[in-house]
Amino acid sequence: MGSDRREKILVNKQVQVIFTGVTLFFLLVIIIITAGITYFITFNTLISQLISIKSVVNISSMLNKLHTTLLIRLICMGALLIILVFYLEVRFLHRIVGPLVRIERALREISEGKDIEPIKIRKTDYYQSLADSVNKLIDYIKTIKKS
Repeated sequence: MGSDRREKILVNKQVQVIFTGVTLFFLLVIIIITAGITYFITFNTLISQLISIKSVVNISSMLNKLHTTLLIRLICMGALLIILVFYLEVRFLHRIVGPLVRIERALREISEGKDIEPIKIRKTDYYQSLADSVNKLIDYIKTIKKS
C-alpha cells in the first residue's frame, strides 16, 4: 500500500503551482468583490432607508425589506461570480487539457501504426516540450518507415 503513494506532491511543478495560484487568485477576487459589494449595498440601502424614515415605528418592516433585498442581490451576485469563475477556469484548463488530448491521440495513432502529422499546439498552451518530443518521435518513425 505504501508503494502506491506519490513521492512528490508537485509532479509538474509549473502547472500545479500556476493552477493553484490561479484558483486562489479567483477565490480571493470573489471574496473581495462579494464582501465589498455586500458592504456597499448594505450601507447605502440602510442609509437611504433611515434618511427617508421620519419615525422609528417601521424599523422592523424596513429591516425585513432590507434582508430580502440583500438576499436576492447576494444570490444574483453569487451566481454571476460562479459563472465567471467557471468560465475563466475552463479557459485556463484548455491550455493544459488541449495539448494532452492531442498528444494522447498522436501516441495512440503511433501505436496503431497509422501515418500521422506532427502535433500542433498553441504558443500559450502548456506541454510544449512534450509535444516537441512526440513530434521528434513522429519524425523518427517516418524516417524509419522510408528506409
